[in-house]
Amino acid sequence: SSNEKEDVVYDVVVIGAGCIGGAVVRELSRYSLKTLLLESADDVSQGATKGNSGIVHAGYDDKPGSLHAKFCWPGNQMFPQLDRELRFGYQLNGSLVLATNDAELKILDELMERGRKNGVQRLRIVQKEELFEMEPALNPNAIAALHAPDAGNVIPYEFAIALCENAVDNGVELRIRREVTDISKKGELFEVDVRHWEPKEYVDIREKLGKSADGSEPVGS
Repeated sequence: SSNEKEDVVYDVVVIGAGCIGGAVVRELSRYSLKTLLLESADDVSQGATKGNSGIVHAGYDDKPGSLHAKFCWPGNQMFPQLDRELRFGYQLNGSLVLATNDAELKILDELMERGRKNGVQRLRIVQKEELFEMEPALNPNAIAALHAPDAGNVIPYEFAIALCENAVDNGVELRIRREVTDISKKGELFEVDVRHWEPKEYVDIREKLGKSADGSEPVGS
């Protein structure tokens, strides 16, 4: 790139500041890279992450051989250390898949075998007496359950915020209200076009003051 454009050339641009984008840039922030995180909404965690259930699955229900199966258990095992580093409130509460009849017992066996193929550890099938000692308020018709002690949960937006904050602390640049409109190859680089928007009320006030919405130059200049 030419010298006058060096300030807008990045090694990596990550689009989307949810839990995935946040995790990616946090990892990249460990390296000597100029990294930019773009988010089209007015804050991080405003897309799919905000509506996520927050369950950290153990990996017993993923199809063996799939990418989900490959990464679910290793990812699950990362969460305790992530929480020690970032303090986002991980709860290691485990999960139970209940069976109320013989047909559902067979499903538990299938999930147990699927978990074994996926490398999930500490899975076991709990029988009725022990099950109700663990959780007395369960459906009284339950006769057994698959217990996954490594399943947990998070508050998704707290998780994403923690990842992005740590990445920014480590030097990643975050730009909110930047909607990516086009990506094109220019020589050895990719050019990313973005639309910078601001709330109407903010724009109106800035215009009354004779200033542009982003403060870069006076309106009309």
